[in-house]
Amino acid sequence: MILYFLRHAEAAPDGGPLTAAGVASLRGAGPLWRRLNLRPDRVISSPLPRALETARLAVEELRLSAEPIADDRLAPGADWGAMARALADADDGRSLLYVGHEPDLSRAIALLTGASSVRMRKGSLACVDFYGVPEPGTGELAWLIDPDLYAAGDAASGDGM
Repeated sequence: MILYFLRHAEAAPDGGPLTAAGVASLRGAGPLWRRLNLRPDRVISSPLPRALETARLAVEELRLSAEPIADDRLAPGADWGAMARALADADDGRSLLYVGHEPDLSRAIALLTGASSVRMRKGSLACVDFYGVPEPGTGELAWLIDPDLYAAGDAASGDGM
């Protein structure tokens, strides 16, 4: 099984919707994500606006047909137990994309891989591979993409995109 973890992009300070720079960053990520053949069977998101908007943009950029599922278990403060229950309820494939918050995502990745720490910046995307059922200590961090690698560098700096 493959689990992807996407931290929401840059959002308004009040926790509201994404900023123009946040949207541009995710749009710039799309080509890279498609080159990686990122094709999750399901997208599960925190219900908060910044995460749900990130999930919707990810679905659009990945050209997926299924809409993201908003799940209260991924709201800020989510732990791996809550994520695992969301996975069990949605498990109908071999890959799933979680869209959520910090420090929840970093802690889940560290727990699943045995890493001492993981840092998920806004818009970061991580891939964790499992040979069986995802359980603590059994995952392998395949990659972690920093949002500075997305092609939206100029757009994110405020040129109106």
